[in-house]
Amino acid sequence: MDKRKSDRIIKRLEIKFRTEAENTAITSNLSETGIFVTTNKGIEPGNVLNLRLNLPNSQELFFAGRVVRNIKSAPALVGNSKSGMGIQLVDPPLDYLNYVQSIRS
Repeated sequence: MDKRKSDRIIKRLEIKFRTEAENTAITSNLSETGIFVTTNKGIEPGNVLNLRLNLPNSQELFFAGRVVRNIKSAPALVGNSKSGMGIQLVDPPLDYLNYVQSIRS
């Protein structure tokens, strides 16, 4: 059963998040309520991250998200599956919601 509240849109955008250092990754898909980030630097579920998303028009959006799942693929399987983390957004900014709506229609 799918627990998502919103349908995802496949979209590759640069996103940055901070652990001990700033990490750069790529989104795999996004929705009004969440993002899947393709990365080998997955964070344990439950942690809240500060995110910086770069939109195609060079606008940067800053918001927080809670890691809800972390997928780690074996190196030999990377071509067949994606390592990354599912992030539930915490109070996404209106500019982000408007962007998702604009690419959805």
